[in-house]
Amino acid sequence: MKIRTPDYFNEFKCIADRCEDTCCAGWGIVIDNESYEKYISMKGKFGEELRSKIINDDGDNIFLLKGDRCSFLNESNLCDIYSNLGSDGLCYTCRQYPRYLEEFGNLREVGISLSCPEASRIILGKKEKVKFQLAENNEEVNSYNDINPNIYMNLMQCRKIVFDILQDREKELKYRCGIILSFINEIQEKIDLNDINTIKDVNEKYLNKVYVYKTINSLQKFNDRLEEKYINIYKILNIFKDLKHIKPNDILGLENSLRYFWQNEEDIEVYQNLNNSFNAYYKDNEYQFEQILVYYVFRYFMKSVFDYDVLAKIKFAIVSFIIIRELSIIRYLENKELLDEDMVDIVHIYSRDIEHLEENIDILEELFETRVEFNIENLIITLCN
Repeated sequence: MKIRTPDYFNEFKCIADRCEDTCCAGWGIVIDNESYEKYISMKGKFGEELRSKIINDDGDNIFLLKGDRCSFLNESNLCDIYSNLGSDGLCYTCRQYPRYLEEFGNLREVGISLSCPEASRIILGKKEKVKFQLAENNEEVNSYNDINPNIYMNLMQCRKIVFDILQDREKELKYRCGIILSFINEIQEKIDLNDINTIKDVNEKYLNKVYVYKTINSLQKFNDRLEEKYINIYKILNIFKDLKHIKPNDILGLENSLRYFWQNEEDIEVYQNLNNSFNAYYKDNEYQFEQILVYYVFRYFMKSVFDYDVLAKIKFAIVSFIIIRELSIIRYLENKELLDEDMVDIVHIYSRDIEHLEENIDILEELFETRVEFNIENLIITLCN
C-alpha cells in the first residue's frame, strides 16, 4: 500500500486536556463493530459502566451524551476509557481523529482535519508551501475501488496543477483562485461530455505560463464590481446560516456577521474600506488562506473519481476560503486585530460545523449547481473585489 501525507502530518500530537475545544463533546461518537463487541463482553465494574453508557441511535451504536459531552469525558477533560484501557481500548473514531483517510486502490491518502484546534494550529502555522510525501508499506490491498483508471490518472494530474497554481506566490491569491475555477470548469465540461481523453489537453494548456498570465488578464475584467460582490457575500452568508449546525447558538458567528450588512446607504463603501484595511493588515499572513485552500483540495478533490463532480470539490474549497475570510474580517473589525488564536478558532469551528455534518456538504454541492451566487462568474467577482 502506498501512503501519501502532507509534510506536516507527523507533527500532530493530541494535547488532551489542554485543548480549548475537546473532540469528545458536541457530537455523537459512532462505535465500530469490533470495539462494540469488545465493550459489551468486557467483565468487571468498568465493563458494566461501558454497557450502561452505550445506546443505539438509528442503527448506530454511540456513546451516551451527558449534555453535549461524551459520558466518558471526565471533569478534567480526560477520557475514562483511555485511562482504564489505554489507547488500544479506544474505538476506531477516537483512535483516528483528527486523522482522515481516503483510499484509491493501492493508494491511501491521510491527513489531519482542520476541525481539531491543534491540527489547525499546525496547518495555519506552516509558512512554507505544503509538500506531499509518498511512502510504501507491506500492507496488502484488501479490495480495489470501482473507479475508472483513466479518469483517476487524469484527475491526479489535474490536482497537481491545482496545487502548483495555488502555491505560486508570485501571483495574488484571488487570481490563483480564479485560475483554478476556470481550469476545473473546463475539466468538468470534458467529464460531462465523457471526453476523458482530452483532459490532458486542458492540463497542458494550464501548464503553459503564457496562457496562465492571459487568464489572469482576462480575470481583471471582473474587478471594480464591488456592489455585486457585496450582494453575493450577503446571500452566501445567509445560505450558510440556513444550513444545519452542530449547535443552535450560532457558533460560527454568521448571524453576527450579517448584522454588518445593509444597515445604511454607505455600507458598501464601509465594507470596501474594511476589506482594504484587512488586506494591508494581514498581507504577511496570507499564506494561511493558501494553506486552507490546499487542505480542502487535498482532502476532497480526488473524491470526484467516485461521483465525477470535480467542480463541486473546487467550489467547496473556494467557498470555504471565502466564508473563513469574511469571518476573519469581522473578527478583525470587532477586535481591531486578528491573532493566530483567532484564526485557529474560526477555522476549526468552520470545519467542525460544516465539514462534519456530511449532509451540509451534500446540500452545498447541490446548491453549487442551482444557486446563481455559486456560478463561476459570481464566484470570480466575489474573489476579485
